[in-house]
Amino acid sequence: MFPTVLSPSLTFSGYILSMQAVEFGRKLASKHFFRHVLDENDFEDGNQPYRFLDHDPVIMTQCYNIPRGIIDVAPKPMAEIASRLRKLSCAIFEAYVSEDGRHVDYRSIQGCEEFKRYIRTTEELQRVETSDLSREEKLAFFINLYNMMAIHALVTCGHPAGPLDRKKFFGDFKYVIGGCAYSLSAIENGILRGNQRPPYNLVKPFGQKDQRSKVALSYPEPLVHFALVCGTKSGPALRCYSPGNIDKELMEAARDFVRNGGLIVDPEAKVASVSKILRWYNTDFGKNETEVLKHAANYLEPAASEQFLELLANTQLKVSYQPYDWSLNI
Repeated sequence: MFPTVLSPSLTFSGYILSMQAVEFGRKLASKHFFRHVLDENDFEDGNQPYRFLDHDPVIMTQCYNIPRGIIDVAPKPMAEIASRLRKLSCAIFEAYVSEDGRHVDYRSIQGCEEFKRYIRTTEELQRVETSDLSREEKLAFFINLYNMMAIHALVTCGHPAGPLDRKKFFGDFKYVIGGCAYSLSAIENGILRGNQRPPYNLVKPFGQKDQRSKVALSYPEPLVHFALVCGTKSGPALRCYSPGNIDKELMEAARDFVRNGGLIVDPEAKVASVSKILRWYNTDFGKNETEVLKHAANYLEPAASEQFLELLANTQLKVSYQPYDWSLNI
């Protein structure tokens, strides 16, 4: 039997079909239907390992915004989804969070219609495009999402009882956003802190090839630590943030936190009692303890700030860090 010989025109036609198939595959990948298993490329011809989101074990077992599986309808613009989520969050906070933002009625939130609508809306994040968000949009969106994710985790999985449970709380409860899985830790340390190592960890959240690194902020935003609420009594007040006023709102959150126990100064005893948050994330605030304390002083009342800075400059100020109260902020 003679071998089959392809004509040049047939070979060229096959090449064109192959290129069209690759281009079609890249379009599907750009819409977050599937991704490279090792995040090495978007889509290339050849023997490459790709996986549909529905087949990703992390997404299917740890993500809590896919109750009906991966949706295949075209996602709405990110700004529109973020706005709807923010409005629902604000409605929930207004109804079920104390005026000072420090006490949350989780039981009522779990059963309310706004929370159910919120969860349904988070499904639209599965294949949304996040890379085009501005710094302000990223800050507001991911802070708001973190705070609502924490509430979702608490009402779904319960309050973490100890260090091991807290590790699971921050690392294993996830949403799929733009085709990638995000935990609370990934949002805080990967996105909002510009891919910095979490406290007591040796590695950064995102590796060099991790697609999520494209969404991360360029540098750490220290004031997010006064806005992220994980459901503890020692954490900041719970509130909503908007992209148009995010910097002003974060400044207000910082003042509220520092002036309400985050930094307590006894001038006569020359002692400063400081929230452990400033110790855990000290590299975001300064190169050493003095710089961190100077940063925190910016958010005290002007007279108290001036007095504290004078103590810091002229005396042997004794600094102690407050025990962190992990109790639920009910």
